[in-house]
Amino acid sequence: MNKTVGSRQEIIAPEDFRKIEVVFRDLVRQKRVALESEEADALAARLIGLYQSGIQDAEALRHLMSC
Repeated sequence: MNKTVGSRQEIIAPEDFRKIEVVFRDLVRQKRVALESEEADALAARLIGLYQSGIQDAEALRHLMSC
């Protein structure tokens, strides 16, 4: 499955996507953001962008997303 963020395209394997999803759901819950909101979409896009830039550790992603 190809995922596109901005102009960068990279394959995200299902197990990697699950890792991203867990971090995303934690963030949405912590920030009290509705899943179907523009804010949630922006969080997801940023999270995927960070992942594709090489930050693939769940704790590192959580830390960067909380800044």
